[in-house]
Amino acid sequence: MIIEAREDVVRLEGALDKNLWPTIQAAANLLLRHHMEGIIVDGGGLTGCSPEGAKTFRDAMDYIERYRARIVVCNLPGPIIEVIRAVPGVRSRLPITGTLEEARASLRLAGPGPSRAVTGNRPPLEILVPLLSGENPEVAAGLACRLATAEGETRKARLHVTYMLEVPRHLPLTAPLPEEEAAAALALDAAIRSARCEGVIAEPRVIRSREVGEEIVTQAAALNASLIVLGYLPSNDPADTRLARVIRSVLDHAPCEVILNKQPRA
Repeated sequence: MIIEAREDVVRLEGALDKNLWPTIQAAANLLLRHHMEGIIVDGGGLTGCSPEGAKTFRDAMDYIERYRARIVVCNLPGPIIEVIRAVPGVRSRLPITGTLEEARASLRLAGPGPSRAVTGNRPPLEILVPLLSGENPEVAAGLACRLATAEGETRKARLHVTYMLEVPRHLPLTAPLPEEEAAAALALDAAIRSARCEGVIAEPRVIRSREVGEEIVTQAAALNASLIVLGYLPSNDPADTRLARVIRSVLDHAPCEVILNKQPRA
């Protein structure tokens, strides 16, 4: 087995006939120092894989997820995917993409973990701006910017513009979702441009979750946020109660102030 680590990719070549995670771990650790969002395993050079070898991916996921990072596997030959799908603990969790480019795009959206830098004698005002599917990202970001600049120059404010990507329960939480991830990239780009126009520091990120409302509360607590600016676009479907559940969860459990920014329909 040949193992090559370069940039954000571990490339495997040969037959994966036993659990090689202890061998790969050193290379993975080196990559994670420079790519905190996660790493890619390129299996395009694999010529075979046994059930025991497939456990390499299970142990890799268990290890890397402890560091709140992700692993995405790409270029796996069809027969090897079939072996992996038959191994409990691997088949339902392992995110697989067809190409290296797709894997890298998925990881790029995850972004690094939240930073805890301090500016001057007072910590920056942390404002969480969750972006939900279908809303106008510039509106929520614009309101957050106006609130941030109201603090004046005596206390810098930082926006955490976070796209909340809800993953269906029948898929692994880390499963690549090309269409949703493309929409997330566009929304984040629009929100960041809006923040830059106001001279406000904005940190973009995509967060994957099963329950968006709960995850917004979790992120606010992790950031020690002073404020959540939650934009929402009411649904035309009376049976669609998802948005109401998200709002109710955030209002009931948020550890800080919450501003709801109702957005007009075009």
